[in-house]
Amino acid sequence: MTTSLAAPPRPPLARPRSGRVVSGVAAGVAAHLRQDPVVVRVAFALLSVTGIGVVVYGLLWLTMPVAAPGEDPSPAAAAWRPAGPAQWIATAVLGLVAVSLLGELTKWTSSDVVLPLLLVGAGLAVIWRQLDTDRTLAVRGARWALAGGVALAGGGLFILLATTGQLANARNGFAATLVILTGIVLATAPLWRRLLDSRAEERAARIRSEERAAVAAHLHDSVLQTLALIQRNADEPQAVSRLARSQERELRAWLYDPAAVREGGTWAGLVAGMVAEVEGDHAFTVDPVVVGDAPVDDALAALGAATREALVNAAKHSGADSADLYTEVTAQQVSVFVRDRGKGFDPETVPDDRRGLRDSVHGRLTRFGGTATVRSAAGEGTEVELTLPRSSS
Repeated sequence: MTTSLAAPPRPPLARPRSGRVVSGVAAGVAAHLRQDPVVVRVAFALLSVTGIGVVVYGLLWLTMPVAAPGEDPSPAAAAWRPAGPAQWIATAVLGLVAVSLLGELTKWTSSDVVLPLLLVGAGLAVIWRQLDTDRTLAVRGARWALAGGVALAGGGLFILLATTGQLANARNGFAATLVILTGIVLATAPLWRRLLDSRAEERAARIRSEERAAVAAHLHDSVLQTLALIQRNADEPQAVSRLARSQERELRAWLYDPAAVREGGTWAGLVAGMVAEVEGDHAFTVDPVVVGDAPVDDALAALGAATREALVNAAKHSGADSADLYTEVTAQQVSVFVRDRGKGFDPETVPDDRRGLRDSVHGRLTRFGGTATVRSAAGEGTEVELTLPRSSS
């Protein structure tokens, strides 16, 4: 059995976003017809001798849409450039056509009019080229090119009016046109105001709709999922409390500090992640209070690791089901206090194989000039104080 393969669909008639020489008309037509762009460009140039090519090119420029981003009709054809002899032949043909067109134009009208018309045409081409690209006018080169096109077209129009003796009439006509346009603007001002207000209201409604959709998606992915977990664990108060607190932290961060959620890299963000991790891993509740913030560097990373170790020790050995965490960032130092109300212990009687706080916490901080102090007594809970001086840079 023979299977016939269908021919690939013809690319849409659209001007590519890249690979243009002037406006992309020739490249778009070539891609649509599956032809070499040079052939189409030479055809337009030859037709321009009679004026038809210019009219057709201009109409296509105005009517052909620009291809959507990532959907150029034929990237290979649009980006094609003739090389070697083909490039010189194409350039020579276009040059001969331009000379021929200039000669025909001088036959139809006075030679004094040719130069101004060429200047006006060149200026309009530059203006259209700048306004017809994705490049923003905030780019300095684009602004200079647009200003040059306006100056070129304006200069050509001024020379044309001066050489034809119509400068005075044009000045009077311009004044009359300005008066008429001013009257039209004043008469239709309420209409324009309503149109602008309607557009602003439509934009505001669209923004509100997008915000509602974003909130609904976030609630579905976070809050509703947590509520479902709470419902399934209703018989476990500790698990319910842990889920509720975790969701509260996440929701507060999303509502009040979205930039920190996206970017991270701050002490407050590090503490929030650490608390969530300890609560999730050890079924332990931590009440954090964070005053001030700072970017995380190596020293703060070490302080964070020491703080986590203090929380883990409280979760494992205190016998309590919660601990308080207070941290304050000032210009001189960063302080951390971890306090539990568990059974406590006598620091002097800690066995040699149970020296996590002394070695892990204190060892991390001493490398950066920090200190760790443990205050505890049997039956009175434990408090760990960590301090880290901040560099003066």
